[in-house]
Amino acid sequence: MYSIPSYYELGSCSSSGNFLQGVVLSSSRTTTTNMGNSSCSTAEKKAEAASKNHSEAERRRRKRINTHLATLHKASLLAEVVRRLRELKKTTAEFAANDTNSETSQSNLFPTECDELNLCHSETEPGTIKATLCCEDRPELISEITAAVKAAEGKVVRAEMATVGGRTKSILWVQFVSPTGCGSGGGGEGRLRRGLKGVVNRAAALSSTGPGLQALPDNKRARLSQY
Repeated sequence: MYSIPSYYELGSCSSSGNFLQGVVLSSSRTTTTNMGNSSCSTAEKKAEAASKNHSEAERRRRKRINTHLATLHKASLLAEVVRRLRELKKTTAEFAANDTNSETSQSNLFPTECDELNLCHSETEPGTIKATLCCEDRPELISEITAAVKAAEGKVVRAEMATVGGRTKSILWVQFVSPTGCGSGGGGEGRLRRGLKGVVNRAAALSSTGPGLQALPDNKRARLSQY
């Protein structure tokens, strides 16, 4: 802002004209400067707003990409889990099929609380007797079983045995030297049954009368069967 001097302060006309011209030029330059500053300020604001808009758009774009990547990762993990479950299901089915087709399974191999002896003809091996006996475990048990098979003129072609908590269960597949040994009469099969029955009874007797041992409860009495 410029103050206009009075008539007395202006002096002569030429001086007054020069002074007024200077005031007008100064005012014009000031207005031009203010307009330039205003234009620069507006351009800076527009550039700042454009930068913010660009940053926000870029942030949204990265967010969309990350969301898609996360979805793809989850889908791939789910596909891998499904594939693995199918493989495990197939393996389990194969094990179950093999277990069903087999004459023995892991569940049937565990010893029970009952002393038992069972003889039957093998379903998968013709001419073979399958002998299953369960009794108390003791150090000489295997040698007694071997002696019983030998006395019956038999040969063990396959054997499975499991011992848990002092109880043992043995499954033997026995073939006889004599062709008639596998018959239902008294031959080798009869001698094998009597020999193994003696092994089971001896184990029960030793368990019930041994030093420091109590008599067996009723559920541990010998249980014998042929077929």
